[in-house]
Amino acid sequence: MARASAREIAVEVLPHFAKSVLAGDVHSYGFYAKAIGRDPAKESMVIGKAMHMIGALCAFTAVPVAPLYFVERADAEWRGVFESDAAERIHVLPHCDLLYVTAREFKYSRPDFERMEKGLKEVLPKHFSPNALSPHKIWHMVIYTKLKDGTTVLERALARYREILEQARVAKRK
Repeated sequence: MARASAREIAVEVLPHFAKSVLAGDVHSYGFYAKAIGRDPAKESMVIGKAMHMIGALCAFTAVPVAPLYFVERADAEWRGVFESDAAERIHVLPHCDLLYVTAREFKYSRPDFERMEKGLKEVLPKHFSPNALSPHKIWHMVIYTKLKDGTTVLERALARYREILEQARVAKRK
């Protein structure tokens, strides 16, 4: 039997993840492994890759990167996300605080997750071959894809995240 790809696992995990995020619950990678019938002790790493894929889709849709806040390691240590890939380390890691705080402050909705689900199930497979669907390659699309206005998908997402934080700050002052 072939191993499931990060995208396939993300499709399985996303409904469980969406339910947790909408409820405001933070869970471990092992929680999600168990939720989809995998051994948490052995397969938390595959959940990490799926969450990295979901995070890329968050950025692609300019929704705050939910896995950064709503998923944690069982030992509560730093996950090292964005550090293993050179492009992510250079372009995304410096914004990790912004991504984390925005994910914490944002009020997610069902439509946010429906867009991600459509991306995972329909958009990505339609436009990319299976070997182009690793989480790192999707993050590279976020980092390097230019929009009509000349900005990148990442720049658009970061601008949106700054707006969200400013709105949260204003709301707290009231």
